[in-house]
Amino acid sequence: MSDWFDAEQRIERAQRFFESRRWSEALAELEAALEINPDQAAWHANRGTVLDQLARHHEAIEAYRRALELEPDDPEVLSCLGIDLARTGQYEEALAVFERLAHVDPDCEPAFCHRIAIYGRMGDHERAEEMFYMAQQISDECPHAFAHMGESLFDRGEYARAIYCWTRALKLDPQYPLAKQRIAEAYRRQGDLESARQYYLAQFRDDPGNVNLICDFGDLLVQMRDLEGATAKYRLAAELDPRCVRAHSMIGQIAMRQGRIAEAVRALEAAAGVDERYVGVRVALGEALLAQGRCVEARHYLQKALEQDPNDAAALSAIGECLLKLHCPEEAHTYLERLAALRPDQADAHCRLGLCLLQLNRIEEAVARLERARAMNPASLTAIRGLLVASARAERWAETRRLIDRALALDPDQPELRRLRRLLPACRIRQFCRRLLAALSVPTP
Repeated sequence: MSDWFDAEQRIERAQRFFESRRWSEALAELEAALEINPDQAAWHANRGTVLDQLARHHEAIEAYRRALELEPDDPEVLSCLGIDLARTGQYEEALAVFERLAHVDPDCEPAFCHRIAIYGRMGDHERAEEMFYMAQQISDECPHAFAHMGESLFDRGEYARAIYCWTRALKLDPQYPLAKQRIAEAYRRQGDLESARQYYLAQFRDDPGNVNLICDFGDLLVQMRDLEGATAKYRLAAELDPRCVRAHSMIGQIAMRQGRIAEAVRALEAAAGVDERYVGVRVALGEALLAQGRCVEARHYLQKALEQDPNDAAALSAIGECLLKLHCPEEAHTYLERLAALRPDQADAHCRLGLCLLQLNRIEEAVARLERARAMNPASLTAIRGLLVASARAERWAETRRLIDRALALDPDQPELRRLRRLLPACRIRQFCRRLLAALSVPTP
């Protein structure tokens, strides 16, 4: 009899711990009580609830299953079990549980509402919509039903209808979690960036410590070309979570775009220190180090990036430039040839390969690549300058003069080209003298 009394006492203490959100202590008391009396369905269900609060969802599922063995038709426990099965990706089992719940209680709106979300995640949007209308017949004031339907519509690209659903969810529950953020994302997909900004701002006011939200807001500001505003958001995210690799990475990439190379390197090194495998970090850091002249370090990160993704065009381009600066044109050629094959319609890819071929003194191949680049982009100064070098090496002075004039027409502020144009007559004289001496030379008997 004392054991049973002890079990009840532990349940009372568990309840107090539960109310004060001391989940671990509540769990310990519940488990001690269940060791004494394991046949209490409500205690197993409460244990499942506490395990959910501790994010131990697989264990919670087992607790709910045990509760249902003792009381098979408890609607609340069925609902909790279905939610956890869906949360852990066990969609077919979750659907079976909610169907069972609907059979137990045909007027239970959550039995249909939760199936909207599950069918949406499975990509069966027709069934999701069917569940939505069935849920509406029971209650048309459930914000969850509208929110889940919004997700399904968003996944189908029906952004206007998704916005309507999330707006309805907000009318029913003005504090509905992340609804404003999802509306912002839908407006962003529609290209209505100002409306998206307003909803991101509203969500930020409600949840100022949400690091992912802050980074999403920063991404929108980048899209709106407000780089200063975006940088401020990413810095806030990095302050709130110093291990937010996304924030450090974006701070670095914006700094690179603005020509603040040293700051870019610092931010990207911070990102790499958290997770250098995060998308784009190795390439961006390699490019920043290359811009700083630290070619050996840049090469290390770019090679790592290409191990991760051998077809990363940005990494191929940067490592080609890096190897040329390190006087390794043969190795650079391997990467740049791959880049040109990967991006046959991009002038820059052919241009870079052409410059590499110039360093290898493969003049005709270089000219072919550079001409191809110029045909794609007639305003490419890099291609014109490469062709200029090739024509000068071949002492084709008329072509050299024409290319100089073309380059200066595109960008008059090039003093080295103006100086070269002034030197062209002297080049022609030296060429004439060499030919004259060759013609007048007499073989030695």
